[in-house]
Amino acid sequence: MNVFTGVLTTLFKPAKGVDALQGALKYLWIPLVIILASSVVGKAVIAAPMQSKVQQEATDTALKAQTEQMSAEERASFEKDMEQFGGVETISTVANTAAIVFGIVGAAFALLYIGTFFFVAARTWGNSVNFSVMLSVAGLSLLPHALRNIVQMIYMGVTGVLLQYPGLGALVAPKDTMTAPSTAYAILSQMDLWVLWGVFVLFGALMSKTVGLEKKRAVAGVTAFVVITGLFQAIPTIVSGVFMRASGM
Repeated sequence: MNVFTGVLTTLFKPAKGVDALQGALKYLWIPLVIILASSVVGKAVIAAPMQSKVQQEATDTALKAQTEQMSAEERASFEKDMEQFGGVETISTVANTAAIVFGIVGAAFALLYIGTFFFVAARTWGNSVNFSVMLSVAGLSLLPHALRNIVQMIYMGVTGVLLQYPGLGALVAPKDTMTAPSTAYAILSQMDLWVLWGVFVLFGALMSKTVGLEKKRAVAGVTAFVVITGLFQAIPTIVSGVFMRASGM
């Protein structure tokens, strides 16, 4: 079985695919992280003009409400300052550039985080698996995320419709982007079929002969990983929501 076939097999039969890849697992994490980072960048580039438009509309609405309370002199001074600063265009450019940069960094961090988490877990339970192998397992578990990015990138490019909210977050997302997100949004935004697919690949790969975790330990490890990761990703959204509500947003 060649590497490409092994990767495809891993997506549907993780244990069998990982065992078939064998020596390729020592370096496979490199092309996998490149694929993931490229999908993030591609999605960000396609979404950038649509995101800028949404930000422009939201900012225009907020500024209109703010300037209505100003005197003519204050309004003229405010508009002059915005023009010199570059206004929303400058903010959008910075935000879009940051999305690309942090997307690349985030892809590398996700691979390192997952690989390290389960490498430590495996070693704690007495499995002598190599770190490079666990990095490749992490990359394989993130492959559904890359596929999601590619599918969403194509969808946005064809339809011109911005997919503004991640996961199932759209079900409970606030209608106004200036409104504080809820706790339900913080949780649901992390959940979709692609994430579940990634967890399925990870769980199966851990029980492969190559990694060698028992089923009960694989269940415990994946459960702990999902809970810890979910909390760390949800807390910033929850905290920002609390501050926004406290400030009257």
